[in-house]
Amino acid sequence: MSDAPSPQPSSAAKTRLPVILVTGFLGAGKTTLLLRWLKESPATGLRMGVVMNEFGADSVDSQILDRPGLPVAQVSGGCVCCATDNELDRAVTQLAKSGDCDYLVVETSGLADPDNVIDVLTDPDLLEHARLHAVVSVVDAPWYSQPDGDIGERVLARKQIEFANVLCLSKCDRLEASQLDALDTIIAEQNPRAQRIRLPFGLPDIGDLLRLPPAEARIDVANGAAHDPESPAAPHLHTGYRSVTWRFPVPVERKAFETFLSRLNPREVVRAKGFVRFTHAPEKLFLFQQVWGHHFIEEFPALPHPAAMAVLIGPNLDPAPHQAALRSLCFGSSRPTGLSISAE
Repeated sequence: MSDAPSPQPSSAAKTRLPVILVTGFLGAGKTTLLLRWLKESPATGLRMGVVMNEFGADSVDSQILDRPGLPVAQVSGGCVCCATDNELDRAVTQLAKSGDCDYLVVETSGLADPDNVIDVLTDPDLLEHARLHAVVSVVDAPWYSQPDGDIGERVLARKQIEFANVLCLSKCDRLEASQLDALDTIIAEQNPRAQRIRLPFGLPDIGDLLRLPPAEARIDVANGAAHDPESPAAPHLHTGYRSVTWRFPVPVERKAFETFLSRLNPREVVRAKGFVRFTHAPEKLFLFQQVWGHHFIEEFPALPHPAAMAVLIGPNLDPAPHQAALRSLCFGSSRPTGLSISAE
């Protein structure tokens, strides 16, 4: 991290709020990066604002970030790249005009197409209130280092890499040094201009990002930002994805819940996250996260507690078996379902 003094917003910067766009595929660690920035925010002397977009109708990540004094705007209705034309513009403008933050972080859904989002954030109408300074892409190092996988997911992840000014390779502590070096070489070939940082060992410095010249001077959106013209065009991947939300009416047995998570097919349920209560400690709330078949659970002490719910995201997701399994976890197979389905 840089030891240089944090920049103080000029009068021009106050009327044009600096924006940092954070992209990355499902479960790469975008919200974890924001949490680390928030932890260091008091030392910078600058107030962060957040525009959060999640796939589906229910937001887990915005509740993870929720804390007193943090301005948060939610962009609903699916991926921000295909949300209502003025919804992202409105959320950014609202926070820029509020005077409650000195810079803004826009976190997209993991299924969002970066060029569409950058196009909105560099629109001349928005430049009156805000200005895009950096595009930070979080890359799931263990996942991206694997040569196989769905071609649509790989194309979108590569596109998120190619549009970035800063590349954060996440979960690097799960790979050997030789694997990391090989991945770093691949990433450098795909985007030779971007700074590369290995998480959790490093952290992009907010002050350094805000000292960058405005991103519209450095990102050629129309030409695809170093995109290989011979590579296939990235489809709107989220059109084949569904999100499923289950609201827990009662605490569940922890071992049974972990068994449920371990049995999720990672090709059908790419991402699962939410909040749950367990029968052994019903007064406590736990946050769970799962991506590509790996999960962790930790106590979530923040108050007030969010509602206990599970959100599952994946391609062509069939809700029926998950509905039955979650119903059984809660009260056997004889009670009504608490499942809501959102197909995007």
